[in-house]
Amino acid sequence: MTVSAPWERRVHFSIEVGQFIALVVAVVVDLVSTGGHSESLFAMGVATIYVLGSAAVPEEWYHIRFGAEAITLMGAFLTVVAITLTGGPSSPYLLLSMGPPIFATLYGGIRSGLMTALLSAGLLALVTLSQDLELVDAAPAMALYLVFVLLVGVIRKLLEDIHQQAADLAVEKESATQRLENLQEIHEILVRLSQDVSAGRLNAVEVGAETLDTILTRLPGSAGKLAIEGDNGLVVLAARGVPDPDGQVNQIPIKTADSAVGMMELVTPQPLAEEDHAAVEAYLRPLGIAFANLQLLQDIAGSAVAEERLRLAREMHDDIGPSLASLGLSLDLAAMQNAKDIELVSDLKVLRSNVTKLVEDVRAKVADLRSTPGPTLTARVLQATSGFNGRPVIVVDIDERRPPRPALIADLTSIVTEAVRNAHKHSSASSILVSGRIHRDWGNCRVEDDGVGFDPEYEPDGHFGLLGMRERADKLGATIDFVSNEGVGTTVTIEWGNR
Repeated sequence: MTVSAPWERRVHFSIEVGQFIALVVAVVVDLVSTGGHSESLFAMGVATIYVLGSAAVPEEWYHIRFGAEAITLMGAFLTVVAITLTGGPSSPYLLLSMGPPIFATLYGGIRSGLMTALLSAGLLALVTLSQDLELVDAAPAMALYLVFVLLVGVIRKLLEDIHQQAADLAVEKESATQRLENLQEIHEILVRLSQDVSAGRLNAVEVGAETLDTILTRLPGSAGKLAIEGDNGLVVLAARGVPDPDGQVNQIPIKTADSAVGMMELVTPQPLAEEDHAAVEAYLRPLGIAFANLQLLQDIAGSAVAEERLRLAREMHDDIGPSLASLGLSLDLAAMQNAKDIELVSDLKVLRSNVTKLVEDVRAKVADLRSTPGPTLTARVLQATSGFNGRPVIVVDIDERRPPRPALIADLTSIVTEAVRNAHKHSSASSILVSGRIHRDWGNCRVEDDGVGFDPEYEPDGHFGLLGMRERADKLGATIDFVSNEGVGTTVTIEWGNR
C-alpha cells in the first residue's frame, strides 16, 4: 500500500482543519437563523458525520485503487444532503461541499478533482431546481468548485515538483558522497604510493598487495587474485582470501589509457553491484598507472641494473671471496702452529667458523646478483599446483610483500609444492590453504588441510618426500614443522630468516 508523501500529509491536515472551522461556523449560523428545528439538527448531524468521517479515514485508503473516488463520492452525497435540508445554495453548509473536490484533486490530480467538482455541481443544481430556485443562485458555488480544484491542482503540482527535486538532490548527494569517499580512498592509495617512492620501497608486489587489501576491505567475504602482464603471460603478484565455490567470479582488467597491464580476479558472495564495480575500477586505475610506470622504469634501467649486478658479483667473487679464503687458510695455519695452546686454538676455530659463514654468505649474494629476477613465490606455487585436478580445492593466500631472494625461492617453492602435493594426494581433505607472510630475507609459509592426518615421524620405505623437505629446509637454514592429528588435519609450517 502506498504511503502518503510528507507534503500530502501536511495539505491533508490543513484541509481537515479548514473543514472543522467551516463546520463550527455553519452550525452556529444554522442555529442562530433557524432556532434548531428538526431538519436543521439532522443536517448538522450529517455534516458532522462527514467531517469526523473524513478525518478518521486513514490517508493510505486514498491511495488504494478507486479509494479516493469512493471516499470523495460518499462525501459529496453527505454534503449535498446537509445542503438540501438547510436552504440549498444559501445553506451555511455549502462551504463543506468544497471538501470532496479538494480531496479528489489532492490524491487523484486535476482530472479526478474536476470530475468530483462536476458531480458536486450537478447535485447542487438538482437541489436548486427542486426547491424552485434559479440556477444563477447556485452559480457562485459552482464557480468556487472550479476555482478550488484549479488552485489545489496547481499547489499539488508545485509540491510534487519540489518533492521530486528534493528526492533527486538526496540521490545526487548520496552519489556525490560515495564518489568523494571513493576519491578519498584513491587519494590514500596514491599517498601510500608516493610514500613508497620516497622510501625506496616501490615494487609491483607491495603495490599490488596493498591495493588488493583495500579492495577486499570494501567487499567483506570476498577473495581476490591480482596479476600483472609479464614476458610469458600473467604473473600473480598477490592473492587474498578463500574464494567461495558458489561465488561470483569477476575478472576486471588493470589498464591505462593506452593498454592493459594486468588483471584482477575477484570472487564475491553476491553479484558485484554496479557502484562496487565502478569503485573497484577506480581503485585499479592508479594501480595500472603505477604498474605501467614500473614496467617503463624496468625497461629503461634494466640493462644498466643487470650490468651493475654482474659487476658487483664479479668484484665480490674475485676480490672479497679470495680474501676471505686466504684469511681462513691463515687461521688454519695459525691453529696448527699453536696446537699446544688449547685456548688460542679454540678462539681460532670460532674465527674460522665465522669466516666460513662469511664465505657462504658471499657465495649466496653472488648467486643472487647473477640470478635473473623471476616470478614471485605466490606465482610459482599457483603455477605448480594448477595441474592438481579435482578435489580438494587449493587456495593460495600469501601476503608476499617482496619475493624471497633468488637463492631461496627455488627450494621454498619445492617445499611448499611437495606439502600441497602430499595433502592433495593422501589427506582426503575438502580444502587446502597455503598462507603466510614474506618479505625478502624472512618469511613463513603454512600448508593446512582438514584431512585425515598422519604420523609425521613415520615415513614408509621408498617414500622420501618428508625427508627431502627437511633436507631442503636445512639447506636454507630454515625450520620446518609438521603438526598432524588423525581426523583433524595437517599443518606444515616453514620459517626462514630474521625480521
